Amino acid sequence: MNIKFEVSFGSTNITEINMFERSQSIILPDDYKDFLMKFNGGKPAVRRFETMDGKHTSSLMLLFPIAKNFEPNLNSAYNEFNREQIIPLNLLAIGNDPIDNIICISTSGKDVGCVYYWSLDMEEFDEEDFHPSYKYMSLIAKSFTEFIGNLFLPKD
Repeated sequence: MNIKFEVSFGSTNITEINMFERSQSIILPDDYKDFLMKFNGGKPAVRRFETMDGKHTSSLMLLFPIAKNFEPNLNSAYNEFNREQIIPLNLLAIGNDPIDNIICISTSGKDVGCVYYWSLDMEEFDEEDFHPSYKYMSLIAKSFTEFIGNLFLPKD
């Protein structure tokens, strides 16, 4: 995985990743674990992405670290979106864009490893009728490695 960062959080280790997985009862995709061990999140130098359907183009502002001493992090994202049942339980928020839409990765199910763009600004959180769904999720890539490999610079 070839990626450069403007800001990064340094590497982490498998023990910290395993602790996170156990505490949240999830299993992270292997390529995403490899990324965390090497880089542990940050702000990439090349960060533009487009959803596979071509409907959304945005920039990756931050890939959340596993470290608890920085906000947002994977733990705080899990608590905000998964524990509060705002997104489907198989998805994990791993990053955001400049307007705080969310980048998610699937941790289980038929789409395990897939990376999605969640148009949070489109979501309607009516308390009576709200159910977590893929309604405002758009597929970016079928794996985290593909997602990182497809990041590009904007055309001037």
